[in-house]
Amino acid sequence: MTARAQRSLSEFDAFANGGDLDLSAQIAKLETQFAVLRTIVDGLNVGIVLLDREGQVRFVNRAFRKFWRISEAVAESSQPLIKLMYHGRGSTASTVSHYMLNEYLAQQMKLISTGEERPLHIRLANGDAIQFRCKALANGARLLTYGNVSELAQQADALEKLACLDAMTGLNNRRHFLVLAEIEWSRFRRYSRPLALLLIDIDRFKSVNDTYGHDAGDVVIKAVAALLDKHKRASDIAGRLGGEEFVLLLPEAKRDQAVAAGERFRQLVAEHPIGIGDRHLQVTISVGASACRAGSQGLDELLKEADIALYEAKRSGRNRVCWFDRELAAAPAGDR
Repeated sequence: MTARAQRSLSEFDAFANGGDLDLSAQIAKLETQFAVLRTIVDGLNVGIVLLDREGQVRFVNRAFRKFWRISEAVAESSQPLIKLMYHGRGSTASTVSHYMLNEYLAQQMKLISTGEERPLHIRLANGDAIQFRCKALANGARLLTYGNVSELAQQADALEKLACLDAMTGLNNRRHFLVLAEIEWSRFRRYSRPLALLLIDIDRFKSVNDTYGHDAGDVVIKAVAALLDKHKRASDIAGRLGGEEFVLLLPEAKRDQAVAAGERFRQLVAEHPIGIGDRHLQVTISVGASACRAGSQGLDELLKEADIALYEAKRSGRNRVCWFDRELAAAPAGDR
């Protein structure tokens, strides 16, 4: 018998006479390692889902079950991801609306199909923002991760809010006001719903700055903005166009309602002296009003008409509301 044959026979004898005990020990060791690994993955704050190459769910960790309010028993059963995420949709514990889930899953399944790692976001009912990513594995399986990025989302929301608001007054800045106003203009154009606009300017503001200083001017601007913000309707859109000029868009408001709103704000400002140090300053505003009508060409036209009416309010004595009409538009510039 050759030496190689003797060695092979010895290895077989070792296996037959107890080598299987070593195999059992190796299996036990692997099971222990897997249990430890599962405990680690279960302790992560990131949701983990493992899909096989057929798209069946093979593993779900605790964070994912928490995000989607899925019981451990349901998560342990092998099933397609869509069925898992739709589980319990009819209950009051639903994490998102049915419509949002449909749209989210459609986008998610597209990414899973292609293996694209582009992030996908959704907000849950409790306000948490979840970021989904898909990792294509070499064997055709998919590793899905669901990270809670609520803090980052809140920071992004805060930055977006800062970009949309006027730093001094907290009203919409000019850019964001125009974005919101274009949405309302589109609604008017499509459905012919009433839409009016007020252009508001603080009277003799330059003299306030010249007499009391720019800090006092800032106080006046903030005070007028606060009155505007506090007393407008919830549906109204207020903005600061710049300097001492404000704008208020009035959805569902016709001429009489717009003029009444302008008069109300005029009286509010006139009746609320503004504290500047140890003195109270009486300020007034002038208001120009305009409204969309059949044939209106756009938001720029609406603003221009309100500006013409505002000029007339200034020219005719200030501290008043003027409505745009054809006669004002036809008047020579020197007469306005």
